Amino acid sequence: MTGVNHGEHTYSASSWKVHSLACLELKKISEKITKIFKALESARPRCKSGLQALCSLHKCMEKCELLFRNCSESSRLYLAISGEKIIFRCERICYSLELCLGQLQNMVEPKLAAQISKIVDYIKSVVFTLDSSEDEAGRVLLALLHQDIKASKFAQLEELKAFKFAAPRLHITSPLAIVIEKRSIRKQLSKTLDTDPAKKKILNYFLYLVLKYGKSIKEESESIEGDEDDAFDSLETPLKFKNRHLSVLSSSSSVPSFNSSLDDLNLQVDNVSIVSSDAGTEDGFDVIQEKYKGFLCNPLGPNLFILGNLSVLPWAARRKAIEDVKTQLKDDQESHLFVSTSYISPVLKFVKEAHRLGDSGAKRQGVELLLMFLKDCRTDMPRLPKGVMSDLSLFLDSDITEEALLVLEVLSCQRRYTYEIVTSGILLFLLEVIKNQQSNHHHVGLRVLCNLSAHEDLGHHMIHLGFIQHLVPFLDELLLSGYCVKIFGNLCAIEEATAHFVENESCITSIGELLELDYKVEEQEHALEILTSLYYQHEQVRKILLQDGIISALGYLSGNGSCKCKSMSVELLRLLNNTPDDHSQTSSLSDTSGSTDGSLKTSSKSSGGLFRRIKLKFRKS
Repeated sequence: MTGVNHGEHTYSASSWKVHSLACLELKKISEKITKIFKALESARPRCKSGLQALCSLHKCMEKCELLFRNCSESSRLYLAISGEKIIFRCERICYSLELCLGQLQNMVEPKLAAQISKIVDYIKSVVFTLDSSEDEAGRVLLALLHQDIKASKFAQLEELKAFKFAAPRLHITSPLAIVIEKRSIRKQLSKTLDTDPAKKKILNYFLYLVLKYGKSIKEESESIEGDEDDAFDSLETPLKFKNRHLSVLSSSSSVPSFNSSLDDLNLQVDNVSIVSSDAGTEDGFDVIQEKYKGFLCNPLGPNLFILGNLSVLPWAARRKAIEDVKTQLKDDQESHLFVSTSYISPVLKFVKEAHRLGDSGAKRQGVELLLMFLKDCRTDMPRLPKGVMSDLSLFLDSDITEEALLVLEVLSCQRRYTYEIVTSGILLFLLEVIKNQQSNHHHVGLRVLCNLSAHEDLGHHMIHLGFIQHLVPFLDELLLSGYCVKIFGNLCAIEEATAHFVENESCITSIGELLELDYKVEEQEHALEILTSLYYQHEQVRKILLQDGIISALGYLSGNGSCKCKSMSVELLRLLNNTPDDHSQTSSLSDTSGSTDGSLKTSSKSSGGLFRRIKLKFRKS
């Protein structure tokens, strides 16, 4: 692999039209890696995995360059509505960089490994954020795209308001900036494939906005109402645009997959006056709902508009809005297509307020709606407000423990919350849940721990807090043993965990009992992986594994289990049989091995690669 010049383009904060904050953070990471890239190439191990890791690192660096170029060349308007998507791309690139560097760290000399470690630590500390002005502009533009308004002067007035709000926040305020924006949109259109019609429609609509309202940006001295007719009639816009652009608004299929927001519609003058004048009345909710009936193209319509403006409504109206949205999402599956990540924050604020007021019913309704939104956004999970885990810890220790645990189950898959989970005391709460044998929350609590134990840094905390000894009793419960053995499998990857397993012989015996016929295949596979890992790390484990029950179960699985169970059982039997100690057991193992219809040789051959990897891993540690 030849050397790569990752500094082909020199970028600064002014290079990027939008999202410069995120790009600057990513640039810092890119520069740190570039400084050691030649050293990495020179020190690369002569092995396939080393070359693959370098190639993957190179691709990640290319993705950085592509993102930088995108933010410096694309339309400002289009970049503004792509804010959350850009943040997600930055986070995904960083995660890939962290993985590649982590692999290479174990393959290079200590000095270079130390440099890599510092870069990895830096990557973990980075938080990508949106510029508040750009974010506001993007939200207003997205709200405009989602409106269902007919071609009229009212529609044109709404367009003008939105454009005049967004343009200065995106620095489209001079004749030159307007010309550049037009060229950027046309260039982006020429590169957009026909397979992405939604993107083309949005870009065409933005081009229409710039052509029609660009002149008005330079006429700030006139009021919107005064220059309305002039602005509409003075520019000769192609007739086909007059109605065609509204297809972006009226067809739900053309709405982009970006995270849309109605939170900032109250920034537009008419919306502020409507909300503020009606919200204070007892029937404020009904008045607003009626005025905005049919205002949005999606079936949740006015309810979602209200959801973005909960804070201006009386408490009873807020409760009704939450209940109505929850009911509609429950009854109408198509409504889930219009759920946006931007609705999560106002609902979270509602739950906090309900908790402060001691309104249990509202709190439960809010958390259930929050869970619906999080599940709908699972594949593109947004970064929730800072302190969300502290808030969640309050809800856990209240009358909505089960609902709060279900929310935690979704969020616990996200690595970004590991630090907050530790500092918020959530681990201590979960420990109390499993210690309390009378608790009604064991099922969901163990599912949460399955997710948390997959994050190595949280795994260390779980070990130090003593989770292992308190989880052992669940191995004997048929409905919960699967969760427990999965947690143990995750923790087994941490060297310090093995000492806790070995100290507790009953734990290993219970894991061995999972090899019996009544347990699921997945649980048996996890159990075999744990026993094999322990065998390689502690010699005294062998004596425990030589129990008659475990040996007979291994013998049975080696001939009758799943493919993975067969290969792992065969290998474990071979390891136990080849150990020079305890000759009295050797013949017993030989007899067991001989009763598997000759399938052992085939299975053993296929399992060699797996166990070589396990053995190598634990010898290194």
